[in-house]
Amino acid sequence: MCGRFCCSLNTDDIRTELYEENVLPQRDVEWIDESSHRPSYNVCPSRSIPAIVEKGQSQSKALQSMQWGFIPAWLKSNPHNKPINARVETLTEKPSMFDKSKNVHRCIIAAEGFFEWNKKRQPFFIKRKDSKMMLFAGLYSTAYVDGQPVTTCTIITTAASEFFSKIHNRMPVILESKDVDTWINHKVLWTQDVIKLLKPFDGELSCFQVTDKVGPIKNDSPELIQPLDDHKSSISHFLKPAHIKDEMNKDLTSHVQKPAIVSSVQDINKKRKKSVDQVDSNHVLKTPKITNFFSKK
Repeated sequence: MCGRFCCSLNTDDIRTELYEENVLPQRDVEWIDESSHRPSYNVCPSRSIPAIVEKGQSQSKALQSMQWGFIPAWLKSNPHNKPINARVETLTEKPSMFDKSKNVHRCIIAAEGFFEWNKKRQPFFIKRKDSKMMLFAGLYSTAYVDGQPVTTCTIITTAASEFFSKIHNRMPVILESKDVDTWINHKVLWTQDVIKLLKPFDGELSCFQVTDKVGPIKNDSPELIQPLDDHKSSISHFLKPAHIKDEMNKDLTSHVQKPAIVSSVQDINKKRKKSVDQVDSNHVLKTPKITNFFSKK
């Protein structure tokens, strides 16, 4: 399941990141419907999101803003159900509304990371440990809804990797930059060369618990992707119980690692507290009692 993710970068920064990671051939690639992009720390379904596509017969790459929530091309009205995810099993085992798109309309959704909730409904933020952009395998379609063209997309999900299974049993398909050309190539039909890319991510991920504020979609700030507490709320803290009995009660295991990122605000507060604690008690100035000002003469 992938229902929330982070893409807080503006269009120029997205282009630059994808160029430097060898996903795009140059920094100034065309962006179709660029004005629809809105940077967000809390991207939710129905929002316009950035996707990489193959443009026309030239097979050149372009970026395009797409509405998150798939509408098949043959629909003429706005449906109530617009799938935000397409399961690998659905694509490979039976006919579905995605059949045309999986052959000729494959795309890559660009993100900085995504959110997931565990069985205790605790939210976690997941990003690549190397801090590269996440490249989600996706499908897209252009439908004419009420006479107006609208391009929509869905993110493909697969079974969770061993690492990620401690949080959830599903995860988005995360591709490497070397796989992008194969995935978006509309001349490569739905063959094993394409299907084999739809596997659990085997690279290193950084995962940490974040604030519950990520739940309401109205919340949108850097706070949403910061660890709750580097010592008390990170996954690694849960992985260091004092007793074996405690360990048996934990949902998470040592596969999940402590976040490497600590906010600068937390660092400053710790430094301030340390400096206060180190003050010699003999030099602490005592505030005089207010009654001293009213002493009798």
